[in-house]
Amino acid sequence: MTQLHLLTTGKQRPDVLERLLPELAATVDRIHLREPSWSAKELVACIETLVRRGVKIEQLIVHDRLDVAVVTGTGVQLTTRSIPIDRVRSRFPELVIGQSVHSLTEALAAEQGGADYVLYGHIFETGSKPGVPPRGLDALKQVVDWTSIPVIAIGGIKPDNLQDVMATGCSGGAVLSGILGQTSPVEAAGRFRAVIGR
Repeated sequence: MTQLHLLTTGKQRPDVLERLLPELAATVDRIHLREPSWSAKELVACIETLVRRGVKIEQLIVHDRLDVAVVTGTGVQLTTRSIPIDRVRSRFPELVIGQSVHSLTEALAAEQGGADYVLYGHIFETGSKPGVPPRGLDALKQVVDWTSIPVIAIGGIKPDNLQDVMATGCSGGAVLSGILGQTSPVEAAGRFRAVIGR
């Protein structure tokens, strides 16, 4: 099944996300808390509030905060600056671990290190990576073809190009401002879900 991942943008206050994300949890498959400026205490408090408001713990992934993931039971998204994935996997074999990658070489290394999935991008031009050429659909397909773990595409993904992304055989798409940056995030998420299906 193709998955829809939602990443927070670092632009909303905790109370706004605590109100919005439970509404969005019915439409998206995974919610990534990507909030580098938050403290561990703030992340834990937000996760606990989201779970109380109906978000399933297995839907939640925290970026680059292994301590928070271990304490709360969420998944963790590692980056190139994180603790190496093989070290994390050896100490926490049951943890759901994603790795952000930007090349086939990095994707293969993540798979070998024990990642459950990779987040690969950016696929299309995006405001969060100004002046950086996108990797494109051909590169995405190459990563999909050469790895055996799920590949989630990220970067400039919109409802009108999501069908092309899915045609590469990837396991899903990840969206930031395309949902949370819209006037009605719930309606925006619904447009992505309409393309992916249930």
